[in-house]
Amino acid sequence: DGTFYEPNTIVCGATALIRPKGPEDYELSRDDLSMEVRQVRNVVIAPAEVTKTVHPRRKDGFTLIYITPKYRHGAHTTPVDLDLMALWFGPFGDVYRQDKRMPWVGEGYVDVNPEDARELGINDGDYVWVDADPEDRPFRGWQEKPEDYKVHRALMRARYYLGLPRGVARSWFNMFVATYGSVEGQEKNPDQLARNPRTGYQAMFRAGSHQSATRAWLRPTLMTDSLARKELFGQVIGKGFAPDIHCTVGAPKESLVKLTKAEDGGIEGARLWRPASLGLRPTYESETMKKFMKGGFVTGT
Repeated sequence: DGTFYEPNTIVCGATALIRPKGPEDYELSRDDLSMEVRQVRNVVIAPAEVTKTVHPRRKDGFTLIYITPKYRHGAHTTPVDLDLMALWFGPFGDVYRQDKRMPWVGEGYVDVNPEDARELGINDGDYVWVDADPEDRPFRGWQEKPEDYKVHRALMRARYYLGLPRGVARSWFNMFVATYGSVEGQEKNPDQLARNPRTGYQAMFRAGSHQSATRAWLRPTLMTDSLARKELFGQVIGKGFAPDIHCTVGAPKESLVKLTKAEDGGIEGARLWRPASLGLRPTYESETMKKFMKGGFVTGT
């Protein structure tokens, strides 16, 4: 689903090479791009034609491809196992938690190109909502369940990141998500930590997480039982069912999202997050910071 173009298509220039049954064979409309149907439409489109298509959510202000990769040396729970790790996993660590909105001594964030962020009115360090296709995210039927929606809609910091191309946003997937207990902890704990008051579970998001924007997907090859393919393990070529070819994708990692500013990054009425206001952040550099980056404080011997 992480594309500006028509999602989940089979891109193939040699149209005679692959001939899966199309939507019409299953009494589906080729124009039906709803979430469930577009997973198994098996529409084959040539590469040059794909670039002429548009993702159905672009018209609703969904402008960023959201990727949620696994940080190799921080897999699973590493950045939240210890407060020291959480403190250094990203730029938002503060052992004193001077901003009591912080769920812990560190917190989850979304990386975004500064030009994209500024077009959306988002400053470095602001809190933002990260929303994916509302048809089924953060969960199906959220419109009728406002209290559940409050827990599951993704709320996190925005980090200006020059290493990302325009149109792409990123969150690392390995941070503890918000739960009913962690949201309750923010409301009831004297220190406002996002910590379950009964179990001690500690979240790194005020609400939701990167997983609020992703979902499991059926592969577009689901109905191509005659397609030649490689075995799940090894190099044997065969055809018919194989788990890695036909089964649901179990580790969703990408989607198309809309970022919306939720709150200023600064505290006590300040608009800017303090490191940005001090000129220490990308595109906010003070003259002193620019001199530092050029090595201006180092002299030869």
